[in-house]
Amino acid sequence: MKQLTIVLFTLFSAFAGLFAQKLNVSVKIQADHLAEEQRNELEGFDQKIEEYYNNFDYIEDEFEYDVNCNVHIIIETVQQKTFEKIYRAQFLISSESGENFYDKVWEFPYDKNRSLGHSQGQYDPVAQFLDYYALMVLAGEMDTNGYLLGNALYETAMNIVNQALLSKYSRGWSQRKDYVLKILDIRTRPLREVKPQFFEAMYQLKEGNYDKAYELAKTVFAGIQKVVEVQPNNWYLQMFLNAHYRDLANLFKDRNEELKQLADLDSKHRDTYREAMR
Repeated sequence: MKQLTIVLFTLFSAFAGLFAQKLNVSVKIQADHLAEEQRNELEGFDQKIEEYYNNFDYIEDEFEYDVNCNVHIIIETVQQKTFEKIYRAQFLISSESGENFYDKVWEFPYDKNRSLGHSQGQYDPVAQFLDYYALMVLAGEMDTNGYLLGNALYETAMNIVNQALLSKYSRGWSQRKDYVLKILDIRTRPLREVKPQFFEAMYQLKEGNYDKAYELAKTVFAGIQKVVEVQPNNWYLQMFLNAHYRDLANLFKDRNEELKQLADLDSKHRDTYREAMR
């Protein structure tokens, strides 16, 4: 266990020296199901998480911009087990660029008198959980800046997963491992490869360069089609479409051929695509 901790910290530090973006996180905690005394124990937990995220440079890069995120934590239950209180919660994190993750089962011990910090010490089920999702969001953000630039951060997230699976707080980590594997899967790669073009297309559209935006958007659509051909229900594709279907409709506004194909492959948002047709 100690050796895995050292390996994780070494890898984390190495990547921190290569690239740099900061998270700008706003945290909301909902604990309506708990008794008043139990809710009082969580007082200040949201500020601790915000400080944990916002006061740490996860990566160093030449882009130098903050990644704005919202975190919503729903505390469902708390149980006293031997010498610690175990909380069970749902966790949602969403970024402006569409890296959105929903975790149904987060179990963790919490003591309001204990500080929360980044260190190379023993595995911490709160800190490593928060780090995992920071890396997942930032990896997706790095993909928007260049060809598969998120790979190193996804690999670091997997190192956290492997450590967590060996801990006594392993519940939920198999699903988190599956998230990383699905994103790194060869079937998902065509979409990841065109993410820089997608965000460049959105920029060109905003600047009024409609023809340039459309040319870039066609490249993005080709990447989407490649994923659909091999795995129509690809999880990462669905996350991308849920976050950006309105953007796609705007990029292909009045382009009925592409809009019809989008409506066929993304029936959940069919009405939005149809409204963008001539």
